[in-house]
Amino acid sequence: MSNRSVEMYEIHIPLEAVKRLSDEDRYTYYILGHMFNELIFLQKLTGFSLNFHNDVRPARRKPELCQALIAFRMATSKIWEAIQVLRSKEVAMTLMNSILPKMEDGPKRLKDLSVAINSAPWLSGLRNGMGFHFPSFAEWKPYIVPQDNWVDDKIILGTHTGNTYYESSDAIGQHWMFSQFGTPDVEAAVEPMIQQMIDLMVIMNNFLEDALAAFVSEFLLDSDDARTSMGKTIAPPHDSVSIPFWTHMRDRR
Repeated sequence: MSNRSVEMYEIHIPLEAVKRLSDEDRYTYYILGHMFNELIFLQKLTGFSLNFHNDVRPARRKPELCQALIAFRMATSKIWEAIQVLRSKEVAMTLMNSILPKMEDGPKRLKDLSVAINSAPWLSGLRNGMGFHFPSFAEWKPYIVPQDNWVDDKIILGTHTGNTYYESSDAIGQHWMFSQFGTPDVEAAVEPMIQQMIDLMVIMNNFLEDALAAFVSEFLLDSDDARTSMGKTIAPPHDSVSIPFWTHMRDRR
């Protein structure tokens, strides 16, 4: 698919408008923007990691799946962090007093987001055990003792360091990750857990985007349309972007 040009715009927010905010409101404005920047990138990264092709060879498919699950873990761990920020005293106050009343169905949107987070009790465990940390011996011990159904370990590699994938290590990691979902059959947890991860990313990012739009338009802008065109840039179709595992690299010098 060929690239297409997309419009770029800039919204200019007067410094005086920022100065008029309380410290709590200013923190909320900046931290919500920071959270959105990170989470929308991680949502894109996760989508780009899901490669759709007909090559089902393990040497092609498994390393790509490993990359996608890393992105999922990072994104959902940040979602857990994001809800903690939204529930903090300063941000919760600004949401309640200044943002939710200006959003369509604002209180319901926040309640729905909270319900979605609470419906994923595995979130904090994933964040602490693997998303932001490497698992400890105690955490992985139940998963590293060979069982009757174990097979030989495998390492998939090319001629360069960057094209190396430790399949068995990834298998242990996946087993631990999906066991956090809480179902007796770990394999049965894969599809619903990934779908829940996707849903959480979408609902969180949509809430942050709409909350920021409501706050900026109400408290920081004097005009309904403060956008200024910054020209166009060439951009690939979103669905055509993918992150490969195998890449051709130069030899080390």
